[in-house]
Amino acid sequence: MQQCRQMRQAAAAVMLVLLAMTVGCVCVAQQVGCAAENDRPGCQARMVAPIRDGVVIRAFDEPAEPWLAGHRGVDLAAGEGDDIVAPIDGTISFRGKVGGKSVVSMVHAGWTLTFEPAVTDLSVGASLRRGQPLGMVGHGSDHCDGSCLHWGIRLDGRRYRDPESFLTAMRIRLLPVR
Repeated sequence: MQQCRQMRQAAAAVMLVLLAMTVGCVCVAQQVGCAAENDRPGCQARMVAPIRDGVVIRAFDEPAEPWLAGHRGVDLAAGEGDDIVAPIDGTISFRGKVGGKSVVSMVHAGWTLTFEPAVTDLSVGASLRRGQPLGMVGHGSDHCDGSCLHWGIRLDGRRYRDPESFLTAMRIRLLPVR
């Protein structure tokens, strides 16, 4: 039975290649920027900035190895008490202190988004929609000194991603290979 399934899968792959060669359209995917987020249907950023106007004052600096020094997120210009909104639909997964700092985390699929210093009145398990108020910038951060919000994104609990890369409106476009 397993052998028949593998043969069918191989035959299907060969048929797709032959069809593509016949049509002359073996395609590759390309990310294309958009002039404006709403210029065409399907062209929007994956996330919104958690702080209004979201000016990055310290960029992401991924370490070469997970245990090495780096900046595992971005710092956005913000003041204590500024509103924080959910960058994407998700669920509050943590609210409290970590190393004496106020932290709020939310999850979306396999991503964990963390905000520091941040406080919220929402309970763990509360659902949020993209752009909905999440909390406020707190105080007591040792690296922002009251002038920023640190925003980090971790994929599958391991790999950190650059949050700024999710703020650009993009569209996937298929192009023929020549």
